[in-house]
Amino acid sequence: MRTTYYFYILILFFLSCSKKKESGVLIKKETFLNEQKIIGIPIWKYIRNNNYQLHLLDQDDFTKKIDSLKNIFINHLQKNKKNLDSKTYNYESLAIRVSLDKYILEYPKLHKRFTGKKTIFSKINQKKLDINLFDFNQPKLLSNKYLISYAASFISIESTKKLQNGAYQKMDNQQLHANWNVIDTFFSNPEVNTYWKEKYLYEHIDNKGVKNIGDFYTNLTSNNKKNSALSKLISVYKKQYKERAKHVIEIYKTVANFELEMHLFLPDKNVFKGNRPTIVQFHGGSWSTGNPFWYFSTAKEYAKNGWVVAVVEYRIKAKQGTYPYEAVKDAKSAIRWLRENAKKHNINPTKILATGNSAGGHLALATTLVENWNEKTDNLKINAKPNFIIVNAGVYDLTDKNTRWMREHIDYKDKAKEISPNHLTKKTNTKMLLIHGEKDMNCPYASATNFYIKMKSLGNDIQFYTVKNAEHYIWFGKYSSEVSKITAAYIKQKFY
Repeated sequence: MRTTYYFYILILFFLSCSKKKESGVLIKKETFLNEQKIIGIPIWKYIRNNNYQLHLLDQDDFTKKIDSLKNIFINHLQKNKKNLDSKTYNYESLAIRVSLDKYILEYPKLHKRFTGKKTIFSKINQKKLDINLFDFNQPKLLSNKYLISYAASFISIESTKKLQNGAYQKMDNQQLHANWNVIDTFFSNPEVNTYWKEKYLYEHIDNKGVKNIGDFYTNLTSNNKKNSALSKLISVYKKQYKERAKHVIEIYKTVANFELEMHLFLPDKNVFKGNRPTIVQFHGGSWSTGNPFWYFSTAKEYAKNGWVVAVVEYRIKAKQGTYPYEAVKDAKSAIRWLRENAKKHNINPTKILATGNSAGGHLALATTLVENWNEKTDNLKINAKPNFIIVNAGVYDLTDKNTRWMREHIDYKDKAKEISPNHLTKKTNTKMLLIHGEKDMNCPYASATNFYIKMKSLGNDIQFYTVKNAEHYIWFGKYSSEVSKITAAYIKQKFY
C-alpha cells in the first residue's frame, strides 16, 4: 500500500511540473477512497458477523467497540486531509461519523431484542447523537447516502416510539402516520421535509398500496412543485388507484374499525359456465408490509383462463399495528367468506387453492394447520381449509431468530408454536406443493424440508420442489420462470 502511495506521489510531482494539479488531486482522492474501502472490508464484516454478540454487551462496552472502529476511519481521513479537496473531506467526515453512530442509535432496540433488557442512552451518547440532528435540515447533505441511511433509521426508531404509545391505534396506515409526524417534527427545512415525505409516501404506495392515503397524497402533491421523485410517485399512485376500479372489491371482514378487502377477479360468465375453481392469493412481506396489488396482473391472467381469483388484504404490522396471529385469523376468515359466498361468485367450494410467497405462503399453510386463532365473528361451521396449497419460499418455523420480533409483544411471547407449521404437522385432506430455494437464508431451506418430511411420513398428499442455487425471492427474477412452470404443471395435474 505504501508503494502505491509513493508511486502516486511521484506521478504528482511530474504532473505538478506540467501544471496538471487538478488531475493530481483526483488521483490522491481516488487512492484515499480505495484505501477506505480496503480498511472498511474487515470492519463491516466484523460488525456483521458479531452483530448478536456485540449487542449483548452493556452500553459502555458496546460504545467503546464502535468508537474504536470509528477512530480507524478517522485516523486514515486525518492522515490524508491535505490530499483531499474540502468537499470530499467534509463528505467523508460526515459519512464516518453517521455510519458508526448509526450502530449507537440502534443499540437500545437491538439490545432489548437480544437480551430483553431496556436501556436508555448515556449522557455522552445522547449528546453525540444530538449533534447529528443539526445535519438533518441541510439540503446540500441530502446527497450523502450515509446521512440518509442514518436519518432513515432515526425516523424508524422515533416512529416506533409513537406507535408503541398507542397514538395511532385505531387508524389505518399507522406507520405512515407516525413517519409523517416524525418528519414534521425533526425535518423543518421545506426542501428536506418534502424529500422525506416523497420518499416515505412512495415506499408506502409501492409496498402497502393506496388504500386510505388520499389525504397524504393530496397534501404532498398540491403543496409542492413537481420534480422527478414526485412525478414518479404520482404515476405509481394513479396506476394502482385505476387498477382498483377494474375488478370487484368486497369487504370480507370488519374488525377493530378496519375493513378488510377481498379483490375478486372473475372469469367471463359467457365463456366459462358453472362453478369455477378458485385461487386465493396471500401476499408476502413478513406480516409487516405487503400490497395486494402485487398479485393483480397474475390474477387477471388466471381469470382469463376461467379461474375465480381472490387477492386478500390481511392485517399487517405497518398498517394496522398487528402481528402474524391476526393475519392467520384473517386468512381463515377469507377462506370461510369465499365458501359462504360461493354461489354469488360461481365458486366451486371443493376446488379452492390457497397460495402465497414467504409470509403469504405461511398463511396458506395456516388455514389448514392452525386450529385455534379464529375470529370471534367467524362462523366456525364453515370450513376454513382450502383443498390445495402452493407455497413459494414459505415460513415454516416461527420460533427461530428470523421471527424474533413477533415474540416481543407480551401477549404473544410464548405462542409462536401455535401458528408455526413445523410444530403443527398432522394428517390432512389438503393437497400441497412446496417450492423452496436451496440457498434461502430468509426462510431456511432445512425448515422447509423438515416440514415436508414430517408431513410426508404422515401420509399426506404433498410434493416438494427444490430450486437449485436459489435464495429467497424465487417468485420473480432469475428463477421465476422455473417456479411458474412447476406451478403450472401441478395445477394441470390436479385440476385438469
